[in-house]
Amino acid sequence: MARTTRGSFSALKLGLPAFLAGIFALAFLALQPAAADSHQSGNLRKNVTVPSVDQNRGRVLFVTKGCVICHSIAGEGGMAAPALDAAEPAESIDVLGFVSRLMRGMPAMIELQSIELGYQIALEPEEIADLAGFVSDASAQTNFSKDEVPEPMRDWILNEPYWDEQEWPDDLPKEYPEFPDDGQP
Repeated sequence: MARTTRGSFSALKLGLPAFLAGIFALAFLALQPAAADSHQSGNLRKNVTVPSVDQNRGRVLFVTKGCVICHSIAGEGGMAAPALDAAEPAESIDVLGFVSRLMRGMPAMIELQSIELGYQIALEPEEIADLAGFVSDASAQTNFSKDEVPEPMRDWILNEPYWDEQEWPDDLPKEYPEFPDDGQP
């Protein structure tokens, strides 16, 4: 094998087939640790996009998206759905926890939105994060009042529970199933 100077590599001195084999071997070896780690752990790593949270925008969305028609904050708003008062100022915002709670109530929300509004409210990911911030933070809810609700919209607020348990539609679940410890239904 021909001698090369330090820091240089000559395909001519090694021969083109050996050079290409070396490049493929290096590429293969470079990819091995990442592939081995992800396959051994059974976990393929993915980036997760988490929108930033703006509680003040969430406060506006709570009204403009119509959440206030069924839900209340500090006693202001509807009583057809659970009150969304935060217990204390938030140290962190659990957006995925909020989405989970939102999903559990989705059948009833879709039904109420269809009946009361005639359409289903659409929320973008950033809006969901902002709403999560607002409903999770008592300091963001400070001084929420009916004055933030436009006058015409105040007539739409549902001032009593929408369904008595006896009137609950048969196609909507009354309770959500509990899952065993493995999380599988």
